[in-house]
Amino acid sequence: MSLLRFRRRMSEPSRTVLHADAIDWLRDHPLQAGCSVVASMPDVSEWGVTLAAWKPRFKEAARLCLRATPPDGVTVFFQTDARAEGRWVGKGGLVLGVAAELGVPLLWHKIVLQRPPNTSLHARAGYSHLLAFSRAVTIPGSHASPDVLPDRGMIPWSHSMGTRAAVRAMRDIRAFAPATHTIVQPFCGIGTALVIANRFGFHALGIEWNRRRAEQARTLTMDEIRAADGERLERRQRRGPRHKKSEPQTP
Repeated sequence: MSLLRFRRRMSEPSRTVLHADAIDWLRDHPLQAGCSVVASMPDVSEWGVTLAAWKPRFKEAARLCLRATPPDGVTVFFQTDARAEGRWVGKGGLVLGVAAELGVPLLWHKIVLQRPPNTSLHARAGYSHLLAFSRAVTIPGSHASPDVLPDRGMIPWSHSMGTRAAVRAMRDIRAFAPATHTIVQPFCGIGTALVIANRFGFHALGIEWNRRRAEQARTLTMDEIRAADGERLERRQRRGPRHKKSEPQTP
């Protein structure tokens, strides 16, 4: 399905979510004019494979996302480092390596905090990488934006990009990639970033392999995001802290 077929000329931004394998879709749609791509590739546990099998798949997905973005568009990745099989998996480094391999310049690299500083976590990092790449788009030196975001924003699902991170991405795409009319999000989950894309006036196309999540992504609203995030915070408050603060280091 091409963007020209799915995109409808209407006053309100459209949203289409395909129940499909994102990697297969990207292979079949190597370049999408008028689009920017926002992606958060699944981790080892989500794909249900070994670390050795996951790494080339992750890199292929990143490669396909970058190739699907036209020169005047922007590719944004939101990735959280994690531990797998007793090793640290640096997803930000993997994405940077793929972009360097393809010769796609880095526009910016931001850190999004998942937990307060000095918090010890067992399975994953307390931060995420938010990286933007483009072949032709540049950002003037006079423009400045935060390099560290205090949190993801509202999170209706544990694997969501979060509203604050999505807003940061959409704001810069709107400001510096005027040719973009559509945001394509492979691995869109329940559609948080698609909702934010629509609020910024973009058409949105999501691809999600899980049927239930794809159905949610088609109709998700900001009110539902707020409600789900509120329920998440209430559960956390009832449960109490699950992660301990690290002891301060003695100089």
